[in-house]
Amino acid sequence: MVFQNPASALNRSHSVHGMVGRALGRLAGLKGSARERRFTELAEGVRLGERHFFARPSQLSGGLKQRVAIARAFAGNPDLVVCDEPTSALDVSVQAAILNLLVDLQAERRVSYLFISHDLNVVRYLSDRIAVMYRGTLVQIGPSEALFSEYQHPYTEMLLAAMPNIEDRDRSCGGSRTTAESRTTVLHTSGCIFQAVCPRKLGEVCEMVRPPERVASDYHTILCHLPLEKLRTRPYAVDVHPELTSLGS
Repeated sequence: MVFQNPASALNRSHSVHGMVGRALGRLAGLKGSARERRFTELAEGVRLGERHFFARPSQLSGGLKQRVAIARAFAGNPDLVVCDEPTSALDVSVQAAILNLLVDLQAERRVSYLFISHDLNVVRYLSDRIAVMYRGTLVQIGPSEALFSEYQHPYTEMLLAAMPNIEDRDRSCGGSRTTAESRTTVLHTSGCIFQAVCPRKLGEVCEMVRPPERVASDYHTILCHLPLEKLRTRPYAVDVHPELTSLGS
């Protein structure tokens, strides 16, 4: 696993060599010269130079710390790496370097990522399939490009509308807008999990009946009462509930 904040994910009293070497011993069962060779391979793979091998986290930048965390995550030759907001604590230029590193490692080592993020631009760049979750419920899951360009759950639509876009000014001035009808945040045990703030709520059916899975295409489903033709991507902006802005922007 690669955690969100590399500063708190690494042991401040250990060197890079100590942390990654320990993972190689515990996860890969390597010792002696075999462990040293593998450590050097991992360090080179994440673009760490020899000058960093015996540095402690306090001597490293945020981007270098995250590279150490990635090397440690790959120590056991995993089939799956969980990345929990791995770039959110980094500045934009360093984010790009870490994302490109993850892409390179994925291609080289044939590993899968479970990538958790609220940054939809990052998600789109890295992911083959995207699952959109609202309060613990998956409301949409499908291929990356299909989710951005074909059918969208109303929550997905709101998240995308919250993304900074150079065309936002033109869209908001020239197109119609949808506003959320409700500002309540009360959780409901029946019906749709999103109905309290959904701008496209149908009424009692959304309040009382669990939404069906709409099958948009192979491996692309949306949990919603609206028919697919109503869930096509729309060319206008959507007003976003403050709570949703904090989740999606």
